[in-house]
Amino acid sequence: MPAPKLRDVRKLADSRAVFEFDIPLEKLPDFPAAFLPGGVLVHAQLSFGREQGFPVVQVSLKASLAATCQRCLEPMTVRVDADSPVLIVESEQEADSAPGGWETFLAPEGRMDFEALAAEELSLALPIVPLHEDAAQCRPLAAADAAADAVGPVGVAGSVPPASEQVTARPFADLRALLESSAKTSK
Repeated sequence: MPAPKLRDVRKLADSRAVFEFDIPLEKLPDFPAAFLPGGVLVHAQLSFGREQGFPVVQVSLKASLAATCQRCLEPMTVRVDADSPVLIVESEQEADSAPGGWETFLAPEGRMDFEALAAEELSLALPIVPLHEDAAQCRPLAAADAAADAVGPVGVAGSVPPASEQVTARPFADLRALLESSAKTSK
């Protein structure tokens, strides 16, 4: 079932409505382009109710997204299985008066877009830095560097020199001598 468009949050909360649907990742508004491979579906379940007089929705999301491991720079799969309660507010002033500790979602005039809610919750569930869970799954960068050297120059600037030709920069190696000479000249 496709995600319903704008709905009246108050009616959904009062009737304790439950929706279950799949959304193509490409249909999620403002979702990071790094996670947009074709064909990925996000399974969502939204269960509405009320808490302390406010409409709330329990958002459950499941998805498997392609990402790049930031440790080894190889492709990986990020599995998302998120479940979080969200307080629905109609204005920023209402958000300010919401009970503490709640995540809020803005639904102007009491109407909300399910896809926007799913996109926000999925973004919050993603890791800040995607990494393989086990570092042993990562291809060693030394092997990646060796493979790059075997291929040859990269880009216009050329290839990275071999480790034996690289010079280690030590910007603070002579700091003490510099400070001492500066102290002597200032006297």
